[in-house]
Amino acid sequence: MKKFFVFSLFLVLFSYCEGVFAHTENNPIYLGREACAPCEPVDEQISDPCEAVACDSWDTFRPFKHKRNRQSLFDSIDVYGWLQAGVYANSRGNSVTRTKETNFKGRDVTQLGNSGNGNLYSTVQSTDFLVNQVWLGVKKEANGQHGLDWGFAAEGYFGPEAWIAQSWGDAKFDYGWQDGDYYTAIPQLYAQLAYGDLSVKLGKFETILGFESLRAPDFFFFSHSYIFLLEPYSHSGVFFQYTPDGSKWSLGAAYTTGADSSIENAYEDHGFIGTISYQLTNKLNLSYAVMYNRNGYGAYPDLNDVDRYGLSGTNVYFHTAAASYNISDKWNYSLQWNYNDTKTREDNSHVYSYGIANYLTYQFNERWGIGFRAEWANLDNIYGYGTDMSEYTIGVNWKPYSNISIRPEIRYDYNANKTGDKPFNNGKNRDQFSGGITGVVSF
Repeated sequence: MKKFFVFSLFLVLFSYCEGVFAHTENNPIYLGREACAPCEPVDEQISDPCEAVACDSWDTFRPFKHKRNRQSLFDSIDVYGWLQAGVYANSRGNSVTRTKETNFKGRDVTQLGNSGNGNLYSTVQSTDFLVNQVWLGVKKEANGQHGLDWGFAAEGYFGPEAWIAQSWGDAKFDYGWQDGDYYTAIPQLYAQLAYGDLSVKLGKFETILGFESLRAPDFFFFSHSYIFLLEPYSHSGVFFQYTPDGSKWSLGAAYTTGADSSIENAYEDHGFIGTISYQLTNKLNLSYAVMYNRNGYGAYPDLNDVDRYGLSGTNVYFHTAAASYNISDKWNYSLQWNYNDTKTREDNSHVYSYGIANYLTYQFNERWGIGFRAEWANLDNIYGYGTDMSEYTIGVNWKPYSNISIRPEIRYDYNANKTGDKPFNNGKNRDQFSGGITGVVSF
């Protein structure tokens, strides 16, 4: 908690002194660059506005090709954040069960049982009004189009679901920061260099896999899909991205310490990620990413050397494919397919998990939008969900102001297994209605 509040105080003081508040949206699956717009009047002799001063670059290496006023360092740094709060409940009337247990650092912390809203991942806690996300960040985006440039990002996240963004893969760095029902994480902490069309990040960064985002302003719905479970949230390592200027495609490659692990790499895990994104037409974007990890080499040093997962290690292969199509100015349809193959090196057994999620949104105007999500997932009994899960969600987005969003939603979950565990109502039911409402304030 102390680390989080020190970090928050630093960001508040910094933003007050500089007066720079700008939220930068980040959808990890789309790797295309934003449209270029000059920050100052363009010289009549310059035909290309991208030759004007870049809005987000403090570039000391650019040749004096055109007259311009040099930007200061602080003019190119964004300080941003948001607050999300809401409530989520279910038709079974179940509230969450809390118990006190000792964590690996010897602290008595709150642990959640499998009641509440059932196995709904980030919205498992029910009936309580929760501050879901307090997110603060400071960022400078490197822009290499005018020479060598540098950047960085540092973010702090506080909330009941922040454990997702912790480095729990090797129980290092920000792992174990908890106060009651709330956790603290550092989702991103990296340095960046860019030159021309190539950029590289070094440190802890948000995953480049998947369609849904944990960031509240960047995602339409309150709850998440089941296939979101199959994706890591963060990686530590080095990430290269190549995006030719003015092209329709982008390539990315990363060497990591595995999934959701820290730069310390306590278990000597190794991972590789490759991505490609292509704007096939003005309306259709295609994306594909693949990940391969060798996990679980060591043991938790703070848990009496109990083998990680109780196994000698695993090989994990994962890929995700997505398509987004703008049917019209108001309609958008997106599709995502996730596939995971986890092989236990101890006995060469495989666990296969996969699923498809469909997203359809309609934007009435700048203030009102409605969205539908339909999903089917085979989770091969991981996480206690069973093998055949379906969910259908309808949500509404209302923006009374540009930086405020109100999001109610209703969801129905169904498990088609005839045998095996029942995932809802403490093991009594195979289906459940649930719903909630949340508000997001960005700055």
